[in-house]
Amino acid sequence: MVAKVERTPQGSQKAFRGDRPAAEARRGLPDFYVRRGAVPEQPIGELKNGLSADRLSACGFCANAWRLLLHVVAYALVVLFRQAGASVEEVACASVGTLRQRLWKVPAVVAAGARRVVLRLSAAWPWREVFGRVLEAVMAFRARLAERRAVPAPAQGLPS
Repeated sequence: MVAKVERTPQGSQKAFRGDRPAAEARRGLPDFYVRRGAVPEQPIGELKNGLSADRLSACGFCANAWRLLLHVVAYALVVLFRQAGASVEEVACASVGTLRQRLWKVPAVVAAGARRVVLRLSAAWPWREVFGRVLEAVMAFRARLAERRAVPAPAQGLPS
């Protein structure tokens, strides 16, 4: 942010200009500096456009707060899904709308048995191969999380 303040006989004049600093000027900035559009605009846009979180049409405050909370939890699940599928290029930085359109609105037949659920995908579906890679990445992510939980914490000795 650059500020220019001028005092003239006609009065004071103030001008402000916000810009992305050059690389050499960015070195002195704190670590939390991000370029415009990355944070917080992108998550807000995904909540609003991808998950319709701006549709808080209930008449009461608590009902609208609950609905907004559910949308935020849904967005957290999307972020976790992206983290799990980070090894798949099509998923790593896809928007909520893209994920919904390409991977979640799946043309399939679901056959539920006593012990398992079978998902039969169409052979002509163009995202079938990507869906398989995402499924493998999510299963590997789940296995890594299970390994982390299985590792016991180091025992803390009690003072004698």
